[in-house]
Amino acid sequence: MVFIIHRYIFRDLLKVFVLATLALTVILSLGSLLRPIQEYGVGPKQVLDLLCYFMPITLSFVLPVAALFATSFVYGRFAADNEFDACKASGISPAMLIYPGLILAIIVSIANLVLSFHVVPIYVHRAEAAIKADAKQILFRNIYRQGYYNMPGGGFRIYAEAVDPKTASLFGVVIIDSTKDKNKKLITAESATVSFDNAKRSNEVKVFARNAFQFDERGGVFFKAISVLGEFESLMADSVKFRKIEQLNAIKASPITYYPVAVCAWNAYEQLTVEILADEINKTISAGKDNFYQLYNNNRLIRLSAKKCNLTPTGSQIELTEDVVLFEYDKGSGELVKSYRGQKLYIQLSAETETRPSTILIITFPNAVWLDRGIEYIKPRYTVQDIVLPDSVTAKLGEDIIDTARKHQYVLKPSSQLTALVTELDRKIRVTLFEIKAEVHSRLVFGLGCVTLIIIGIGLGIRFRGGHLLTAFGVSSIPAAALLIFIMMGKNITQNQRSVVGADLGVSFMWAGLVILTVFALVLYRKMLKS
Repeated sequence: MVFIIHRYIFRDLLKVFVLATLALTVILSLGSLLRPIQEYGVGPKQVLDLLCYFMPITLSFVLPVAALFATSFVYGRFAADNEFDACKASGISPAMLIYPGLILAIIVSIANLVLSFHVVPIYVHRAEAAIKADAKQILFRNIYRQGYYNMPGGGFRIYAEAVDPKTASLFGVVIIDSTKDKNKKLITAESATVSFDNAKRSNEVKVFARNAFQFDERGGVFFKAISVLGEFESLMADSVKFRKIEQLNAIKASPITYYPVAVCAWNAYEQLTVEILADEINKTISAGKDNFYQLYNNNRLIRLSAKKCNLTPTGSQIELTEDVVLFEYDKGSGELVKSYRGQKLYIQLSAETETRPSTILIITFPNAVWLDRGIEYIKPRYTVQDIVLPDSVTAKLGEDIIDTARKHQYVLKPSSQLTALVTELDRKIRVTLFEIKAEVHSRLVFGLGCVTLIIIGIGLGIRFRGGHLLTAFGVSSIPAAALLIFIMMGKNITQNQRSVVGADLGVSFMWAGLVILTVFALVLYRKMLKS
């Protein structure tokens, strides 16, 4: 008899639960596509692919709501039809009748935990990969329709008068590169070809322009050919919200494996590199009149000297001023190729990689004067690229990027920029660890809270049997909203703290919400069983 009733209730629960889950999943999945469509301008095929990827993501939110709706609706109707009273009159304990709902609650709780800790992160990364795989079509589609494309997450924008997707060519090109941590520049070109490299963390876009003019803060210069790099920044994957539990544990063990922390560490490490190099150059050229600092690349040996050596106001470049002299030698034969002189010369690290700190230098010598057969010529901008970082500098840089940047022991007077970058690195690590703590506990509280919420839904469905069938669902949504408020407030408290004690307070606040709801459920059922 009891088994038949359990099967009858569970069949109704399952039917309502599945229908509610399907409807809510489709609706919320379509809503979650708005940002990728706005950011990337994806096409119809990409929309269908992303819809499949976002469905498992929305399930983690839909399952508890659908189960709450199913239990409150089915048990409310069960009680409204006096079936609940008939079972009690037959000697069946009310506690026995909630077993089907309890089984559904446990299933939903386990499914929610598995989704949030393992499945959702996988599908988030698959959605990212789908967008990056179609980067070429997205870029050319947007330029064809509106004349330009703004790379997501940055200030890199490409304009073109015409496009040829078959040959990946652009015509009448204007490129604006104002991405962070780079010198702002504008490039115009007759034509350009576009290539994509999606093997890296972000989808790198390389624009190879011909007969191009580049304008930046130091003026303009003509290039027969020039390459410009941009990238599709990560839309969702670079967040602890979308990481599996083993990935979160790996970040806790080694924060450098988390890209946002790595970027802060690389910036501080590169600033330290620049300052160590500046100190060495300054010591060398100030030791005597004919002392030259020596650098080299694969083909050339560079010797340079000046009266002063300082960091630029931004701190990212080394500036040599007053009677700057540069000698360029052939590395193989040792013969002097050319000599230049001027008033300012800049040395900076190149941005040739996004997976580690740069170790390649670039020399820029604006308005450099050189002598040829007794006639002086002015070169608007003389550059030497692919210069190797001196061994004397690399010897002072440790392999542990975070530890090296924090100690910066070889810089006696660190600049305000280096100090600020190290402070930001420490802050980012602290925030990341607290975010991980908040994320793990919020997933646990929400997953385990599904059981309590669904049990409350059963009790309220029976208690409000005299009203409309949806009344119980509306009332039971209040405890669900209260739990979400506790979780969100607890996460905010944890993430915004500067100490472990404060972070633990936020975690305790999340669990307090679950305890309060559990007490409410016990009181509700005690009254229901007595009546």
